[in-house]
Amino acid sequence: MRLLKIAFLFAVALTIFSSCKKLEEYPVIPSIEYKNMFVLQDAGGFDEFVRLVIAFTDGDGDIGYHAVESGLNDPIFDDPASAYYYNYSAKVFQFVNGVWSEVTSPIPISGRLPYMTPEGPNKALKGEIDREFNVPPGLIADTIRFEVFIYDRALHKSNTLTTPAVIITSR
Repeated sequence: MRLLKIAFLFAVALTIFSSCKKLEEYPVIPSIEYKNMFVLQDAGGFDEFVRLVIAFTDGDGDIGYHAVESGLNDPIFDDPASAYYYNYSAKVFQFVNGVWSEVTSPIPISGRLPYMTPEGPNKALKGEIDREFNVPPGLIADTIRFEVFIYDRALHKSNTLTTPAVIITSR
């Protein structure tokens, strides 16, 4: 009888442990992957915005910054002259005469991802980042693409992804 009780308790314990959800594990260096890109038009039928969707993972969840005004960030993240001020780095390229060349603009297209570290013991993050970019004015070509990477708060740089080319109708 005692052996039967032990076997029953062992079976219950095994069932409980096997039914627990496995914690997600990812490398601590963030990783990004292209998901989708949409072109959004204005009322006149011209392309006004490009919406880029990327997926990301980060094993220790240290993605994003607090608002600059909060005073909660490391000063390196709040200094506009710092290479780490923007943790979402994006560049736009146009296809001219068979060559991709970077489009320069006085308005940066890089941005700051918000603080998103999960509470609890498992800090791993997996999600999507959806960003809209204005179609750069004065393009020479009608075909553009983006290069994107992100930084986490430990200054780990993700892989750099290059989007597929997209044809736009600009003014």
